[in-house]
Amino acid sequence: MIEIGERLARWLYHRLERMPRKPDRLLYNSAVREDLQTLEPAGDTAVRQREYVIKKLSLCSMIVVCGVVLSVILWIKDGMETKIVENQIPRNAFGNGAKQVSLVAEDGRERYDIPVTVSERSYSNEELTQMSVEALPVLEAGILGENQSLDRIEYDMHLMDRVFGYPFTVEWRTDDTYMDYTGKLVRSTLEAPVIMNLTAILSCESFETEYDISVRIYSKAVQPNIVEQLESQVSDAEAQSRSAFNMTLPSEIENRQLQWRYKRRCRGILFLAATPLLTFLIYYGKDKDLHRQVEEREEQMRMDYPEIVSALALLIGAGMTVPNAWNKIAKDYRQRREESGGKRNAKRNAKRYAKRYAYEEMLLTVYEMESGVTQTMAYERFGRRCRIPRYNKLAAMLSQNIRKGAANLPLLLKEEATDAFEERKHSARKQGEKAGTKLLVPMMMLLGITMVIIMVPALQTYF
Repeated sequence: MIEIGERLARWLYHRLERMPRKPDRLLYNSAVREDLQTLEPAGDTAVRQREYVIKKLSLCSMIVVCGVVLSVILWIKDGMETKIVENQIPRNAFGNGAKQVSLVAEDGRERYDIPVTVSERSYSNEELTQMSVEALPVLEAGILGENQSLDRIEYDMHLMDRVFGYPFTVEWRTDDTYMDYTGKLVRSTLEAPVIMNLTAILSCESFETEYDISVRIYSKAVQPNIVEQLESQVSDAEAQSRSAFNMTLPSEIENRQLQWRYKRRCRGILFLAATPLLTFLIYYGKDKDLHRQVEEREEQMRMDYPEIVSALALLIGAGMTVPNAWNKIAKDYRQRREESGGKRNAKRNAKRYAKRYAYEEMLLTVYEMESGVTQTMAYERFGRRCRIPRYNKLAAMLSQNIRKGAANLPLLLKEEATDAFEERKHSARKQGEKAGTKLLVPMMMLLGITMVIIMVPALQTYF
């Protein structure tokens, strides 16, 4: 099939090339040529484009051939299904529901479209009577449950509401003194066996018939234990005192006095057991919070790095020495921080000039130099404290400038600021992608809720 498709595609390609007005957009698309050239710079691009177009034509040819063959098969099948033999339409069997059919009637002159609902087949009364007789042995065998025969009922019976393999629904009438409507034995012990009649009412549509089944009930083969007896007595007491404000519990069982109390809830023990686990989680949770703060500090310092380097390049290029430029940047930050902290109603300024770790480290460096630490040592300590390669590089550049001198320091700082701004853009883009990824979970939850809101009413309407 693939080989046939490829041959057909090559034949079609040659036919298109020989056309007086060639379809250039199909055969010689410039965008496709550029993409192929980008992916594989070496080699003959024209040959690769030709093979690429032939592969596309081969795939399209196979799809067209398969679609035509499938359409012909379906057309023939649909034509065969339109025939009605002897003007008779088969019904669905009982229980399979009605079916909708669209018919076309022709009288030689006109055509008429007639929609018809064909109901499922209904059984005649004679058929239902015969089936009810056949279903009786199946019904008697099914209701026994754990009992061996209807002449000795020692276990609860299974009074089913349908007969397997037959279209009947079953209702039961029993003597409530000895058995309820589900087949459960009411009394655990009997002084003598009791003969009781079960009445099975089999119905199907309008048909209904009754059968009497005689059973002999004995004492239960397995007597209820204390728990089952208590549950039965409490259930009876609750049913008898529905109209009273209080429910009276039984006071004795088997000549033994009962004392009742609510079941104790072990909340204290559960809380005690959960305390070590909670302590463990809080202990390591604090460590994680601390590590998260460190990560936030590093991220903040990376974001502030381009501004710091750019400000240093601007001030040093304007004629300031490195220490003076450093001091000005750090002390300007300190002044903004103090002013924003002193104004109670300036919340926007307080947020804007909140604590910035990089500037705090610069202030600490200023204090070290004022206390007598050499400039080179102070800058090197600054880089080590920041623990970020970019700041180490800046500290090394400033220390080298002090040791050896560097006339092109402003130019180097400008280049460093440009690179830092590009890295900041890349970091902001990554943060945006992370935010979009985090939104996937709530979006999926909202989709699930929407599906539930749509499907639940539809299912309730259907069922």
